[in-house]
Amino acid sequence: MNTGQTLLITVGLLLFSIFILTVYRTTTSRFAFAIANEALLSGTAIGQSLIDEITLKSFDEKTVDKVVSVPDSLTPVNQLGPDSGEKDVTTYDDIDDYNNYERTETLSRLGNFKAWSKVYYVLPNSPDIKSGTRTFAKKIEVYVQNDFVTDTVKLYRIVTY
Repeated sequence: MNTGQTLLITVGLLLFSIFILTVYRTTTSRFAFAIANEALLSGTAIGQSLIDEITLKSFDEKTVDKVVSVPDSLTPVNQLGPDSGEKDVTTYDDIDDYNNYERTETLSRLGNFKAWSKVYYVLPNSPDIKSGTRTFAKKIEVYVQNDFVTDTVKLYRIVTY
């Protein structure tokens, strides 16, 4: 084999290596994209499930077994969260018990999903504005994080009484 043939074989191997690396890189990025999408969908489902769980509860501790006609009868703004004696989610009976609630869901393929919620009063006619006083409207915000999702998933629902 002469020098010209050796050079052609070397250039051919180099081009083939570049082609293989490009195919590998494309396949890897597609796989990472598919995993990220799966994690995003799973995170959204976990968040929606938590919102559904929360909205099954009474609007407020004061409305569990009676009707309230004035907002001032509701739980004060600074006391939103679990009431005394409510140590875990199985004893929660109203929406604001889930204020600052956290839990971790584990999926075998995607690992841990950290979910947490915040509940606060909002202005009934402007539900994007947090209220410093009691109102007949509460906003539930649920956040979900996972290592495969680059940003935090945020879901919310407005609940009125």
